[in-house]
Amino acid sequence: MYLGLEVSEQALRGAYFQQKEVVLTPPVAVPASYEELLEALAQQVQEASRVGEAIRRVGVSIPGNCTERRVVWVPSLPYLNGRDLADDLRTRLGITVMLASDAQLALLGEVWRGTARDRQSAALVSVGTGINGALMLGGRIVHGAHGSAGALGWLVLDRQQAPDAEHGYLDLYASASALASQGRLLDPPLSPEEIIGRAREGQATCAKLVNECAAVLGIAVAGLASVFDPEVLIFGGVLTGAFDLFAPVLREGLLRYGSPSVRQTPLVASQLGADAPLYGALRAAMLLQSMWV
Repeated sequence: MYLGLEVSEQALRGAYFQQKEVVLTPPVAVPASYEELLEALAQQVQEASRVGEAIRRVGVSIPGNCTERRVVWVPSLPYLNGRDLADDLRTRLGITVMLASDAQLALLGEVWRGTARDRQSAALVSVGTGINGALMLGGRIVHGAHGSAGALGWLVLDRQQAPDAEHGYLDLYASASALASQGRLLDPPLSPEEIIGRAREGQATCAKLVNECAAVLGIAVAGLASVFDPEVLIFGGVLTGAFDLFAPVLREGLLRYGSPSVRQTPLVASQLGADAPLYGALRAAMLLQSMWV
């Protein structure tokens, strides 16, 4: 049996097969230390083993930069940085473990059971606390030399902007965190969810904030499409539910800034939504390395 695990900023979750159906486990809080995280992940493996066959391989989704063995950089969970998580879990559990970024696994999930099925090339833009992304070329997910292929948040659109060592340009101007920063300046302050809700109701100030984020992201999406020419562009991450607000501005950006051949590239919402990285982690465990390049 195979197991997918997702480590996010707030929760741990698992996914496995039971009678040919994918079962998603309830979320549990992310532990405060590395040793506690290892124990929590091991417990997920043990619990999954109790309802079926012994676990053979595990895929783990990481909310940051990682190789297949080692976590490189996770801003939200710094105790993971530099840790050999795959080998530490393998030593503890005696099974094969592979790591990948949440965006790369989200795209793999969409290829398997979502909106990228039957595609040979696709690009996913993941909008959450930061901006991330993933690429599929020739039917394989691009992992990159250091595991960070598709890190769209670091695309710089203004050379006058002073660099930030911890956050990319798009992270600062087109993410849920960017909306949160703007929302704190309102009277009364509003969360990103509240901004989106009021924008959907037609509240002018909130609609403007959403449109400004989408406009910046639209330029980046046009550049991404122009460079890689994917069959489809997928909008994912925690703001998938706001696709109806982002889509018109993103399409305008694609038409205005994209190369002639990509201006009509289909732009669609993630079919799996927030569950995409978890489905991808399970699929990675099933395939091991056959979907990666």
